[in-house]
Amino acid sequence: MELWAKIGRSKKKFQGSFRSVMEQLVKEAKGKKTVQLLSFHAGQKERRRFKRELRWHDKDLLKTASAIAIWFYEIDKRKIRRRIKELKRKARYISKGEVFYCPEVMKQVKELEGKLSEIEKKIEELRVS
Repeated sequence: MELWAKIGRSKKKFQGSFRSVMEQLVKEAKGKKTVQLLSFHAGQKERRRFKRELRWHDKDLLKTASAIAIWFYEIDKRKIRRRIKELKRKARYISKGEVFYCPEVMKQVKELEGKLSEIEKKIEELRVS
């Protein structure tokens, strides 16, 4: 995807994947007064999603970019939560009425929970009011 935007008085070009362009745009434009879309080039699905979000946010480019970037991180968050749940279910064993988990699997779960907290921090950074 390629997107040209006017941030303040300068024109900026953002290029890369849909996700990275939206993240860069939010980081560059956060706190600026004027953010204006000049042009963008993308695939059909990306164009449709971008236009839909832009209409939903009353043509506010910063809120649109924030919503799309957060949407991508929400997908990652759901994947990690699903993986944690699956690992815990497979590694659980019951002995004399008590529930235990395999220690090796619990290490993996701790790593995934760390990734989950990193994603939460990124989502908070990308939030725009």
